[in-house]
Amino acid sequence: MNRKIELTSSFLFTLLLLTFHTVLAAGAIHQVDSLRQVIQNNTGEEKINAQLELANYYLEDDNNQAQSIAQSALISAKELNKRELQMRAFFVLGRIGHELNNVNQSQANFDSALTIANQLNDYSFQSDILLRTGINKHTQGEHLEALQAFNKSIQTGLQSNNFRATGASYSMMGTVFRVNGLYDRAIEYIIKARLNYEKAGYVEGYAWSAYLLGRIYTDLQLLDKAMEYYQLALKNYEQLAQDDKNQSGVIICYEQIGIINLLSGKTDEARKNIEYTLQIHEATGSKYGIANALKNLGRIEYVSGNYALAKTHLTKALSSKIDMGDLLSQPSIHLYLGLCLVETGEPDAGIAEIKKGLEQAVFNNQKRIQLDIYSKLSDIYLERNDLQNALACQQHQLSIQDSMLLGAANIKLEQLQGIYEVDAKNSQIADLQQQNEINRLQLKQHRTSTMLLILAILLAIIIASIIYIFYQRLRQKNIQLNEANMAKDKFFAIIAHDLRGPIHTQTSFLDHLYEEFDSLDENELKKLLKLLVSSSEHISDLLDNLLLWAQSQVKKMEVKTTALNLSDVITSTVDKLQQSARLKQISISLNTNNQLKVLSDANMLQTIVRNIVSNAIKFTPRGGSIRIETSSDEHRKVSITITDSGVGMAPEKLNKLFDISSKSHSQGTENEKSTGLGLILVKEFVERNNGTIQITSEPGKGTSVIVTLPVA
Repeated sequence: MNRKIELTSSFLFTLLLLTFHTVLAAGAIHQVDSLRQVIQNNTGEEKINAQLELANYYLEDDNNQAQSIAQSALISAKELNKRELQMRAFFVLGRIGHELNNVNQSQANFDSALTIANQLNDYSFQSDILLRTGINKHTQGEHLEALQAFNKSIQTGLQSNNFRATGASYSMMGTVFRVNGLYDRAIEYIIKARLNYEKAGYVEGYAWSAYLLGRIYTDLQLLDKAMEYYQLALKNYEQLAQDDKNQSGVIICYEQIGIINLLSGKTDEARKNIEYTLQIHEATGSKYGIANALKNLGRIEYVSGNYALAKTHLTKALSSKIDMGDLLSQPSIHLYLGLCLVETGEPDAGIAEIKKGLEQAVFNNQKRIQLDIYSKLSDIYLERNDLQNALACQQHQLSIQDSMLLGAANIKLEQLQGIYEVDAKNSQIADLQQQNEINRLQLKQHRTSTMLLILAILLAIIIASIIYIFYQRLRQKNIQLNEANMAKDKFFAIIAHDLRGPIHTQTSFLDHLYEEFDSLDENELKKLLKLLVSSSEHISDLLDNLLLWAQSQVKKMEVKTTALNLSDVITSTVDKLQQSARLKQISISLNTNNQLKVLSDANMLQTIVRNIVSNAIKFTPRGGSIRIETSSDEHRKVSITITDSGVGMAPEKLNKLFDISSKSHSQGTENEKSTGLGLILVKEFVERNNGTIQITSEPGKGTSVIVTLPVA
C-alpha cells in the first residue's frame, strides 16, 4: 500500500489505508494475471468475486480502472440478484469514490451497501461501512456525525467480533479529538484501538496506534514520551517491512523522529533522519515524499543558521507543492523562506513572503499555523521597533487562541455527551449479551412450556429492572461528568487564554520597555505604563474570582454567616474600586441605610458587591454614573440595588449571563477583558447565602442589579 505522508492534520487520513477486504499483496503481478484468467474463463458468482478482488488491487494504483471493474461487477450482481455481492460492489465503489475525492458519490455507494447489510443482518460488514462513513463525514468537517458513525461501527464490530474495524473506529475517534486538542479523550480512544488491534492480531494497526500516541505527545510538547512511542511504532513497521518490503511506515516514523530531534535541539540527528527519508523517496520516485523531506530539511538548515541552503531546499519544496496542488504544506514553507530572507538582511522581502504563507493559512483555515506565523511576525516587528504592527500581531494571536479554545469547548459540550451515552449503551449491550447466554442455558434445562414462560417473564422483569437502575445511575454519572467537564473547560480556558494572554503581553511590553527605556519619551512611557497597569488590574481581579470559583466548585468553601452592617461592607468595598472609576471619570453615589444588617458570609458579600460594581465600571462609558441603594421590606429581606448608566444588554444576552458555557462575553467600553466568571460567582454566592439576584437591562439605557439577602 502506498501510504501518503503528511505532517499536517490531513495526514491523519492515512488511516484510510487500513484495508479490510483486500486479499492481494501489493506488487503481486502474477495474482493479477490469475484473477484476469478467472474472469475470462468463468461466469456468475466466481467471476464477480474475482472482479471485486481485482478492483481492490487496483484501488490505490489505478482508481479509474478499479472503478470500471467494480461497476461491471455490480451490474452482474444485480442481474443475478445476489444481494451480498451487490453490497460488496457498492462498498468497493464507495472506497474508490473517496480515493477520487468525490465524497458525495462515495457516501451514496456506502449508503447503498449499508442498506443491504442491514437487510442481511451482516454486522461485520455494517461495522466496515460505518467506519468508512465516519471517515467521509470527518473529511467534510462534520465531526459530530463522524463520531456517531464511528460509535455505531464500534457497536456492530463488537457484536460481530470485527476487531479490526472496531480498532480503526476507536483510532479515528482519537484522531478527531487530537485535531481538536482534546488530548485526554484522544489517548483513551487510541489505547482502546490498540487493544482491539491486538485481539485481531493486526500488527500494522498496533504500530499505527503507537504512532498516533507519538503525535499526541508531540503536540503536548512531551518529547521524551513522544520519542518512546515513535520508536515503538518504528520497531513494528520495520518488522512489517521485512515481509512486504513496504517502507511507508518506516518513513513516517523517521520523519517524526527527525522533528522531535529538531525540537530538542539535536539538528545533526534530525538532519540524518530526514536525509534518510529523502533517499527512500528518491529511490521510489515519490514526488510527494521528496517535497516533504525538502521542506523539513529547509526547516533544519534554517534552525542551524545555514540560510542559503535552507532557501534552496524550501524553494524546491514549494515548487513541488504548487505543482501537486498541495495547499496545506505551502504556508509553513513560505514562513521559513521569509525567515531566511529576514536573517540574510532582506526584512521587507521576508515579511512579504511570510504574509503569503499567512494568506494561504487563512484560506486553508489552518489556525495553528496562523498562530505560529503571527508569533514570528510579532517578534520581527518588535525587533524593528514597530510596536503598532507587533501589537496587532499579538492581538491576532489572542483572537485565534480564543477561537481554538471555543472550538474545543463546543466539541466537548456537543459531542462528549453523545459519547458517554454510547458508552452506557455499549455497557448495556454487554450485559444483555451475558444475560442472553444465561437464558440460552436455562432454556436447555427447562423443557416444559409452562415453566419456560414463567421463567422468561420473571427474567425479563429482573433484566428490565437492572437495566433501568443501571441506566439511571449512568445517566446521573453522565450529568455529573458533564458538569465537571464544563467546570474544567471554563477553568482551563480562562487560564489558557484570559490569564496567559495578559501575562504574555505584559512580558513583551516590559522587555521592550527595558530594552528601549532610554529612547522612549514621557508620553510613550505613560502609554506603556497605563497598558501595564490595566493588564495587572485585570489579572488581579481574574485571579481573585478564579480562586474563589475553583474553591466553590470543589466544595471547599464553607459559608460562615454572621450579622453584618450592610453600609459598612458596601462602603469599604466601593472605596477599593474608586480608583478604577476615577480613571474612567465615573461617579459612584451611595444611598445606604446605616441601620440595616444582613445575615451573610462577610467575604462572600464583599465578593458579590465587588464583582457587580466592577462590571458596572467596566460597561459604563467614560463620564457615566453608578448609584448604589439599600432598602428593606416586610418579608425580612434586605435589598441592594446597583444601577449604572452603561451600555446595557439585549434580552438574548441577558438570558445567558449565568451560563458557564456561553461564548457571548463582551469587552468593556474601553476594551476591558470579561470572562463572565464574575457574575456566575455572584449568583452562586448569593444563593449560598439564601438570597436572590435579579438583573434588568436595555441596550443604551444601562443595567440594574438587585440582590436580596436575609435580614439579621
